Amino acid sequence: MAGGTYEARIRRFRGDLAGVRVDLGNLRRVAVHGIPDRDGLRAVAWKLLLGYLPPETARWPAALAHKRAAYAQFCVELIVDPKDGGGGGAGRDGSGGAAPAADHPLSQSQDSRWHAFFKDAEMMEQIDRDVLRTHPDMHFFSGDDGSAVQHRAEMKRCLFVFAKLNPGLRYVQGMNELLAPLYYHFRTDPAPGAAAHAEADAFYCFMDLLAEFRDHFCQQLDNSAVGIRATLTRLSEQLCRADEQLWQHLVERNKVNPQFYAFRWITLLLTQEFPFPDAVRLWDTLFADSGGRTDCLLRVCTAMLLNVREELLQGDFAHNLKLLQRYPSVDVHTVLHRAEQLRAQCL
Repeated sequence: MAGGTYEARIRRFRGDLAGVRVDLGNLRRVAVHGIPDRDGLRAVAWKLLLGYLPPETARWPAALAHKRAAYAQFCVELIVDPKDGGGGGAGRDGSGGAAPAADHPLSQSQDSRWHAFFKDAEMMEQIDRDVLRTHPDMHFFSGDDGSAVQHRAEMKRCLFVFAKLNPGLRYVQGMNELLAPLYYHFRTDPAPGAAAHAEADAFYCFMDLLAEFRDHFCQQLDNSAVGIRATLTRLSEQLCRADEQLWQHLVERNKVNPQFYAFRWITLLLTQEFPFPDAVRLWDTLFADSGGRTDCLLRVCTAMLLNVREELLQGDFAHNLKLLQRYPSVDVHTVLHRAEQLRAQCL
């Protein structure tokens, strides 16, 4: 993109976000083509597109203060520390009195704070393992210095609180990958005071994102009309409409079921198929698409298949499965352009 055009887009975003009321329809129309990675514009735009911030800019301070205070209270109430008799995460004061004298580490009582603590510890260990594996190539997530350690601690706490508030779903492996882009952009937002509240802000935006895609993580819904297999079937049907020859070769002849490669594409919103900056660019379009995030995601997945069409048509089962499980490097804008063509064709 030419420098002048890029600067013009930055000015337009600044203007759109600085008014008395943000026109969400207009924001979607410009954000779908990518949000400039400058001055925290993406952080603010994502918060608006995900419904965390209201359109009226004068309401932002009160809305943020209310949500952030509520998140802090969740941490106090949900993170159990039986030694001090109160909840509270790192850096937060607990509340409540001392644990009952009868309560002890070996207690099996459902009311025991120690029992709850050990039950939570197992889930926290899984979250800890996954967060440690988050983007190992990025110092922000994987470094050994104090800032990276703090970033991981805040991500772990955020995922843990989500799991506690959603006992029917809890934490599922891979959720860390969906939290990471949100947390990264909020934590690096240069706006005064924004970074200090990245954990709370990422938590609520993560909640909104999962509201649409959570059924893909629920194993009990796998075979339902809203589960992951139904979404994979929709992907297969869309490919058939877009390119029946490719569909017949891949699905009918090679027996390459979308579940073998697209399960990860869909559940993790393509965060593992593209470098971090490219995945973030995809998310700009995903969040801004007025037709719905799931439909947008399926068009992008179909575009990915069409992008390697010729190689797939020449391949057998083993070759094609390897190709799609380790998707080749590609210009993300090429994929997005193909996806937009599919939209124009009403596919």
